[in-house]
Amino acid sequence: MKKVSQLICSFALGSMMALPSFAQPLEQPNSPDYNPKATYDGPYKLNTWSISAHFGPSMFFGDLREYDFWPVTKTSSDSHKESGTFQGGLTINKQLSYLFGARLDGSIGNLRGMKRRNYNRYFEGDYFDVSLAGTVNLKGLLMGPNKMKRWKVDAYVGVGQIFYDATAYDLTGGIKLRETGKKNDWIIPTGLNINYEVSKRFDIGLDFRLNHTNSDYLDATYGGDYDRTPNSFVIEDQKTSRKGNSELDSYGYGSIQLTYKLGKKALKVAKTDGKWDYKPEEGYYHLRYTDPKVLIKPPKILTLEEMDSVAKANRPEDIDPRLLLDTDGDGVSDFFDKEPNSPAGSVVDGSGRVLDFDSYVKNALATGAACSEIFANVMFDTDKNTIKPEYEEMLKNVAALMNKNGCRLQLAGHTDRRASDRYNIALSRRRVDAVKDYLVNQAGLTDPSKVIVDYFGSFKPIADSGRREGLQKNRRVELKLLP
Repeated sequence: MKKVSQLICSFALGSMMALPSFAQPLEQPNSPDYNPKATYDGPYKLNTWSISAHFGPSMFFGDLREYDFWPVTKTSSDSHKESGTFQGGLTINKQLSYLFGARLDGSIGNLRGMKRRNYNRYFEGDYFDVSLAGTVNLKGLLMGPNKMKRWKVDAYVGVGQIFYDATAYDLTGGIKLRETGKKNDWIIPTGLNINYEVSKRFDIGLDFRLNHTNSDYLDATYGGDYDRTPNSFVIEDQKTSRKGNSELDSYGYGSIQLTYKLGKKALKVAKTDGKWDYKPEEGYYHLRYTDPKVLIKPPKILTLEEMDSVAKANRPEDIDPRLLLDTDGDGVSDFFDKEPNSPAGSVVDGSGRVLDFDSYVKNALATGAACSEIFANVMFDTDKNTIKPEYEEMLKNVAALMNKNGCRLQLAGHTDRRASDRYNIALSRRRVDAVKDYLVNQAGLTDPSKVIVDYFGSFKPIADSGRREGLQKNRRVELKLLP
């Protein structure tokens, strides 16, 4: 019977602890502010620590126990009893979330037990235990944060140590049979904790706990260490074995509990017009009773008039059409272009003004200014790659500037669209080579590696190839000075 009862208790408590993995709320909370899928990242904080004191009767379950559930009381025919043992202690609680938490327990108490049949013994002992357990809020898990708002029901399981000292006596003559001395062993506490929120600082409750020990010696008796004879019971202790042949001992208690909730500016939620009215700006609610998700206010739904007003207030100014136009095609919009009618193919600055490449090079030579990106074109006659005399002075100045300031030069050869693509590619290459050859052999460029060459044939025109003027502008080598 004892084994069956302990199995039932363990299974029930284990089932309660397993609920978080598969249980869902039976009914959604009736608060319009509650969103079970929302995460709390708002500005409001909650208090999470509390401390509890508990006191109540203790009970032993093991070899020296007469009945499974009810202790033996003292009668006229029996000078010993199992009742009248008590325990008390403190618990430090930390709420990790609305549903889960942790508790650190310390208890001190005493135990008694007796067994007439087989053993003819009784024992008395004192103990102190300490344990760390994880908790799950069953009320919040099954009913949400607003139903039975003032109640908190936790199931818990953990691990700890017991320190005990017990003595076993002969039930008939009171002879001392064995003393355990001061010993300690592991325990696994399981329990159910019920609390009611009395005020913003205090809770009252009940705590029911069963401690499973890793010892069969809590009653100073190894189970099964007896030999039955026809006339008497003879105890033959198995002193060489840590555990006997019976189940391991356990003990528990039921206690009254008073909890003080720590933290600053404590609040207790109240009802307004039949609904829970949260005011987190006034202080701190406790995570024991408040799901942070209820502090998330629902978004305001705007009316059509409000949406129209917001749209008008945030309407951007009309764009100046000149920002979208570039009349002369120089890459600067007419809104910023100081010379909106620059000739096609002109090299311009950021304000659209035409830059004189030759003047820039001469000025840089005279002042020693650093090189900047600037363009120029060397034009060619039809199907020719001969440098015209009007470009010779400019190329000599470019070579001198490169020798003096270390500038680099990028050359890109082009043709008009007449002739085949293969022929035009070859012609554009000959034109680039002609310019580079002039820079090195005629203009005196000392470092040819500073010249970067490329050629595109007729694939990158800058003017309309359907007109004679356009054909002339496309027969070119582009020069681009680089720092």
